[in-house]
Amino acid sequence: MERLNKPLSELKRLINLCLRQEPGCHDCQLRAVCVHRPDHTGCNWSAEVDFPERSEADAVRHLRQARRVVMMVREQYNVAAGTAAQA
Repeated sequence: MERLNKPLSELKRLINLCLRQEPGCHDCQLRAVCVHRPDHTGCNWSAEVDFPERSEADAVRHLRQARRVVMMVREQYNVAAGTAAQA
C-alpha cells in the first residue's frame, strides 16, 4: 500500500487526533516527530510520545496503545517533501 503525503503540521494534527480517540491515550502528548530518509517500511518519519501527567507505571500501561496508534499512522502517511521545516 502506498502512503499518502501530508505536510508535517497536518501529520502532527492527525497523530494527536488519533491519540485522543484511543481509549487510555486521551492525555498522551506528541513530543516530537523526526523526519528522515525512508526506513525499511518506506516511512520517512517517526514519533515520540509521552504521558507527562501520569505516574511512570500508569504511563507504561498505556504506552503500547499509543505506539500502536503511531504505527497505524506511519503505515498510512509520509511527510510531504519540503514541509519538514514548517513545524
